[in-house]
Amino acid sequence: MKLIQNLRLPYQKNPDLKRMLAAHFSVSEADISEIRILKRSLDARAKPRLYWVFSLQVYFKGEKVRGGFEPFPKLDYQGEPPLIIGSGPAGLFAAFTFLEHGIKPILFERGERTHARMLKISRYWRQGVLDPDSNVCHGEGGAGTFSDGKLITRIKNPLIPRIMSTLVSYGAPPEIEYVYNPHVGSNLIREVIRNMCEDLIARGAQLRFNTRVEALDLHHQEVQGLHLSNKEKVKGAGVVLACGHSATAFFETLRDQGVKIEAKSFALGLRIEHLQKEINRWQYGQSAEALELESAQYKLSHYWDQEKVGVYSFCMCPGGYVLSSTTDAETLVVNGMSNSHRNSPWANSAIVCSINTEKIEGEDPFKMLRFQREIEAKAYQASLENGNGRQIPAQRLEDFLKGKLGRLNQKSSCPSGVVAADLSQLLPSFVNDYLREGFLTFEKQRRSFYSPEALLHAVESRTSSPIRIPRDENTLESVNTKGLYPCGEGSGYAGGITSSAVDGMRAALAWIEKNCNTSP
Repeated sequence: MKLIQNLRLPYQKNPDLKRMLAAHFSVSEADISEIRILKRSLDARAKPRLYWVFSLQVYFKGEKVRGGFEPFPKLDYQGEPPLIIGSGPAGLFAAFTFLEHGIKPILFERGERTHARMLKISRYWRQGVLDPDSNVCHGEGGAGTFSDGKLITRIKNPLIPRIMSTLVSYGAPPEIEYVYNPHVGSNLIREVIRNMCEDLIARGAQLRFNTRVEALDLHHQEVQGLHLSNKEKVKGAGVVLACGHSATAFFETLRDQGVKIEAKSFALGLRIEHLQKEINRWQYGQSAEALELESAQYKLSHYWDQEKVGVYSFCMCPGGYVLSSTTDAETLVVNGMSNSHRNSPWANSAIVCSINTEKIEGEDPFKMLRFQREIEAKAYQASLENGNGRQIPAQRLEDFLKGKLGRLNQKSSCPSGVVAADLSQLLPSFVNDYLREGFLTFEKQRRSFYSPEALLHAVESRTSSPIRIPRDENTLESVNTKGLYPCGEGSGYAGGITSSAVDGMRAALAWIEKNCNTSP
């Protein structure tokens, strides 16, 4: 096997790697048995000259292909089952990890399965009828099911390749294992999650949808099981808490039960939308359309060292749509999504400002969450005053920077529709100031970012959880509640599909180490 790193090839849509490598090694194409792509990215720094950059393993005739993962050991566990709250990436990969060890968990999800959930979401977008239990954030697959299906993560963890391989086995595109910015797409991730859930059920896990957990069953601050909203009591040997960042009422219940919770910094801002062809020209040059390149994306940031505040792009969705992602009555929240081909005419991204806990007065662990919800309520009121309560408040970037309301003279991709509003009235003045300076800086970094067609949508507030449930980083248990394993985005330990999946697996492995007397 030959390992080739940082192989640069002039861009062509589908390069014939076998032909090129055969010429490089002076062998026939038949002598190459397999080419495994480890990494692939597109280098556009010297545009209009573009280059593929590959890292490859090349196997020749007769060689054994390396790869795969050592299977987890099957354990003879006879006790009460582990319980899981939430069917987002953390919860599903916790369940997957238990099953890989021969342990059958019970998972509880307040929302519905994907098909029924889709109907509820569509009804909200078109008619404004919100189901607080089954919406863009709650239901099979969690919030990630209705997003771009991004798998980008900043963390480094040996579990990531296993997670990517697992997603491919459930129907995700094989290239997520090697591309620089992997994504599945909202249309495909729903199918992947459905396949995963069907497999978990077939292998013995109980996945109880439409089932709201009311409270933990505690004895001397140790988890004995769960109380459900239907008055049922379920016994279990500990709980993996993977309920997502929008489970406000349940977080309040945990606080009332004595579980330690603390305020956590998060980010707040607006979602900007450009025409995708403009983004393509920024990134690829004027020849972008002729080369049939995939929809381009961007990543921008600006940081003030003295204030320890940053403004940055987040969850950028090329060829995508702006969505209303509300989970609570009389609030409005936006998010972005795109399908696998990323072929809508628009590109969108959150542009957010970091909000440190010191910025909001008080010692209450829920102060950041209350601050977040107050902003979301303002967005709803702006929609109600100028529209019908479900349309997204929007404003041209040009008008936002000039401090005037202006008129909406362009379309938005948002299926709920948009209504003109002065977005500066929805955000604290310090956030407006940082966003304006950030936008002007981005214009210098990316010419034409400040374009007449750029449209802002309010409000982008669910970037991460505004609370954290402290845990012992050796055992991953809550610092004051035995048998409770807070994990994923909602508990304050992840920021996306991949990192949440990793954290769910880690929580399950920690439970196994404690309850099965074995190292994971």
